[in-house]
Amino acid sequence: MSSPEELGALAVRLGYALDPAQVKDMAEAVAAAEPAAAALRDLPVRPETADPFRGETWLRGPVSADCPSSGTSHSRPPVTSENGLDGLGVLDLDGAEGLRETAARVRGAGPATERVAAALAGLERVHAELNCTIRFLHERAAEQAAAADGRAVPRLLEGVPFAVKDVIDVEGVPTTAASRTRADAAPAAASATVVARLEAHGAIPISKDATTEFAVGGPHPPLTGPCRNPWDRERWAGGSSTGTAAAVAAGAVPFGLGTDVGGSVRLPAAWCGLTGLKPTAGAIPRTGVVPLSWTTETVGPLARDARTVALLFALLRGPDGVDPRMPDVPLRPPTDLRGLRIALPGGYLTELCDGAVRAGVAHLAEVLVDAGAEIVPGEIPSAERALPIGYEIVFTEAAALHRIDAARWGEYDPVTVKRISQGIATPASDYLRALQFRAELQDELARVFAGADLVVVPTTPATAPRLPDGTVTVDGERYPLYAAQSRATMLGNLTGAPGLALPTGFAPDGCPVSALLIAPPHGEATALRAAQLFQDRTDHHTRTAPISA
Repeated sequence: MSSPEELGALAVRLGYALDPAQVKDMAEAVAAAEPAAAALRDLPVRPETADPFRGETWLRGPVSADCPSSGTSHSRPPVTSENGLDGLGVLDLDGAEGLRETAARVRGAGPATERVAAALAGLERVHAELNCTIRFLHERAAEQAAAADGRAVPRLLEGVPFAVKDVIDVEGVPTTAASRTRADAAPAAASATVVARLEAHGAIPISKDATTEFAVGGPHPPLTGPCRNPWDRERWAGGSSTGTAAAVAAGAVPFGLGTDVGGSVRLPAAWCGLTGLKPTAGAIPRTGVVPLSWTTETVGPLARDARTVALLFALLRGPDGVDPRMPDVPLRPPTDLRGLRIALPGGYLTELCDGAVRAGVAHLAEVLVDAGAEIVPGEIPSAERALPIGYEIVFTEAAALHRIDAARWGEYDPVTVKRISQGIATPASDYLRALQFRAELQDELARVFAGADLVVVPTTPATAPRLPDGTVTVDGERYPLYAAQSRATMLGNLTGAPGLALPTGFAPDGCPVSALLIAPPHGEATALRAAQLFQDRTDHHTRTAPISA
């Protein structure tokens, strides 16, 4: 393995000017990642997985036990956000009309100007406690609300305030990504596709929310400091969609937009008691989002309940003609909940897991079985490799993306630099082998989905991390944050499979616990239906956090 001096010289040769402290951190990160990389090199490469693009084909066709990545097209016409809700009833127990009813509930009553002003006032109170907001959009939101009140025929989400993670562009507003290097960024020339789609239905963004730096740094971004958890101010709200989750959980807004590279929607959803969706890779456009990892990154909604998440997914999903990764693939029809097959894999995915979290997963399974579901076998032998190999891909791609600002890495969060700098040292052969493993892991999941409709695992092994050190507690023992947080979530980022986090109860410490529903590609409808049924029969998602708007 290379010495710190050799790694520093390599960084310089590749155009990265790191100071001695950064080189030391880089060397430590590379050394920590080397065992997983070495083990991956020792795995044989199957000829059918040698082309790393094969990992994309799994996301474009139905999963089959015999040909899991065949790329065969569906017979149903594609569903896009431009089609309206009539083709999207597949997402809701009550059909398209149910989505309209959900929209009416979210929209509420009263003039948009009053609702938006109240949301901003509530968010300011919450921010004073939690540090969840980077920028309030007072003037912009007030103008949109006045226009909404003057509209003769209200749109689906007319006047509904929502929150936006500050790596997602809002027209006329700077996007800082919580970095000092972007503190003076120019206003965005256009809104991200996801923001524009919600605005087209009448929703109004009122904030740019706290995030870890570039959605990859630590809980203490130098530009803003940590975002606290509304269930316990001494804990972190989770990353990297940290401020959005805190704002929604505190009731300041009914929903928000985040991004997810290794769990960054689902982890804060879990720790804040929310329902959060990481969709199938490519299902929601990333146009207008500060990039981090083109292989693993998605945009996803956070809300209290699955019905609201289903509505948002219906409006956000579909190609935009710009994001090159967007396949024109329809949703899978949802599986009937009576006869739903649920796999509950063990091993790595549950071995480092607090008892309260395991009890929440069992509670969810019990409710679904009572509704007619059945538990079926399903293990994922290579799940343990997903986290380190997923991070190898993420950090390699992030280092390449951030090379343009390499001269300013001295202003970055040291955690950001330590994490992404290890990507500088990744050989091309290791990166390609990691992409090949992605296809192999997809094949493992395909074999599970041949006999199961959903995989259910803990979203994260413990309740929210404590500040300032970011440790998590599992059955009374403390563990470092990054050793535990993404054990299950990275499985979806690496393979591209969708995952839905939902609250399943509370631990003795008073904080929420969560389960993760993993579905086949474009199988969000089944996960959302199962979550809706669970939430119809329980009230965990309705509980109010101690710090609320």
